[in-house]
This record gives sequence, structure tokens and C-alpha cells, in this order.
Amino acid sequence: MGFSAYTEGLTGYYIGIYIMVFLFGITIGSFLNVCIYRLPTGESLTKKNSHCMTCGTPIKWYDLVPVFSWLFLRGKCRACGSKISGRYILVESLTGILFVLTFLRFDVIVDGLIYPALLCLFIAGLIVIGFEDYDTQQMTVGVLLYLAAVAAVTRILTTLLPTKVRGCDVTVTDGLIGMFAVSVPFLIFGFVITPLIYSFIISEDCKAARKIKKRLKKMSENDKERAKLQKALDKHLSEIEKTGPVYGFGMGDIILMAAGGLMLGWKAAVVAAFAAIVLGALYALILKIKSAHSDGEAVKAFAFGPFLTAGLAFASFFGTKLVDMYISFLTVPAIPPM
Repeated sequence: MGFSAYTEGLTGYYIGIYIMVFLFGITIGSFLNVCIYRLPTGESLTKKNSHCMTCGTPIKWYDLVPVFSWLFLRGKCRACGSKISGRYILVESLTGILFVLTFLRFDVIVDGLIYPALLCLFIAGLIVIGFEDYDTQQMTVGVLLYLAAVAAVTRILTTLLPTKVRGCDVTVTDGLIGMFAVSVPFLIFGFVITPLIYSFIISEDCKAARKIKKRLKKMSENDKERAKLQKALDKHLSEIEKTGPVYGFGMGDIILMAAGGLMLGWKAAVVAAFAAIVLGALYALILKIKSAHSDGEAVKAFAFGPFLTAGLAFASFFGTKLVDMYISFLTVPAIPPM
């Protein structure tokens, strides 16, 4: 009887923790919404009160309860009745769910609260970066630095205070290797290989400009065709200048993966990159199919940050285990002695 009561009490303790984590998560998610909408425009996060995006009416405190206010108001502004984007409840719910999943992964009695809390802080930054990049195809430097700072603090604490910051299976070596395991290949592919492929294989203007330059070198200054070729060359160079440099990945993607590798280790970073590439390829395929069945112009580029953040969030739960399972599968079992 005593053991049964103890078990019930322990279950109640865990359920209470998860409820508190969810409520805390959706509250943080409400602030993340503010960050997502205001950081790209340079608006202050604290000085300006929340307001309706249509009529500008300040929102009362009782209409700012995360998730529940949106449901109670049925997604409409109390003042003007205009529709409130479902993005708000999506971000709040997503944050709360991911926070709960993080605490479900770790046993708070055995592992403590510190590492799960640090991981939640990192996931919060990923949510901001993912939605922000989806909206603007840009990442705020401050949020990237925040992610790097959380990762650095986590590695320092897990090294200096291993008995207090428990549950983390990523060593300092894993984290340092993780910083470069994906970010360096991204850097080389994005800033060296992609521009070369675009210039020599894809861009018709670049190829035409090179051919014209070769012909001009063989011609004399008095050649009648020279002026015509020069005019064509100037036109191609103008188009190249309009297009600008073409890179496979932005610096934001590279910094994001460096921070993710430091936080989660090289195994999770590799899994995150693989997951992001697969998701990005599927999304590109969907866009291509949609453009083929519509009269609209085909989308040539899209933000890759949302897929990287989704990959990192996935890898924070399963990345290390998946790589360990894969390595174990490839390892040839030892033959027992006769």
C-alpha cells in the first residue's frame, strides 16, 4: 500500500511538472511571436505594447493569455473583428509542446532541471530563427549570437559542473567537432562550389560573357565586329550584376549549424543537416509541381533556415541515438574464439 501511494505521488509530481512546463512554454511562445514579427523590422521588443495588426488597438491583458485567448476570441480581434493570424497559436502551442517533449526525454529527478532548461532555451531560439527566415529569408544576428551563447554556456556548465548539469551525453570534444562538422562543408559548398557551378554550368549570361571575351582577345581594335561584341558583352555583364552573387548557403545557415553542433554534438549536427536536406528537397519538389500546374512564375529560391531549425529540433531528441544505431549496424560483430 505504501509503495502504491509512493508511485501515485511520483506520477502526480511528473504530471505537475509537465503541466507547468507546458504553461511556461506557451508563455515563452507568446514572447517568441513578438520576436518573430518585430526583430526583422527593428521594432523594440519591450517599449511598444501588443496591438491589433489591422486597427492598431492596444490589446488588453486579458486577451493576451497564450493559446486560450486566441481560442476564446475565435481568432478575431475584439475591437474590429478582423482575423488574427493562426501563426500566433501555432508558435505558442509548438513552443509548449517542444518544451514538454524535452522534459519527457529527461528524468527530472535523475537528470535534474538544468540541462533540459538549457535545451528549451536553445529550442526557443530555433523557433524564432525558423519562422523569421521563412518570412524574410533573413536571420537576425542577435538571435544567432543568442543560440551560440546558449550552446557555449551549456558546454561550459556540463564540463565544470558535471554532477549538477546531468543528462547531457555530449562531451566538449563532441561539441567542438560538431561546430565544424557541418558548418565548414556548408561554407565550402555555399561560397565556393555553388558559385562555380552557377557560373560555369547554369548561368547563360556567364557562359556567353566568357565566349565573347575570348573572341575580343583575338580581334584587333579596328575590327568592325568589335563594337557589336562589346555591346553584347556589356549587356551580359549588366544582367550578371543584377543577379548578384549566387551562394548555396548564407552565413546565417553556417552560424546556425555551428551553434547547433556545439550544443548537440557532431552526431546530432550530421543528422540535422541530413534531415534538413531531405525536407528541403521535398519542399522544392512540391514547389516545382505546383508551378508546373499553375501560370505563376516558378520559385527559384527559398529560405533553408526553417528546414535546418526543424532538423536541429529533431536531432536534439534523436540525433545521437540514430547515429549510434547506424554505427552499431555497420560494425561487424567480433568472432568468438574457438
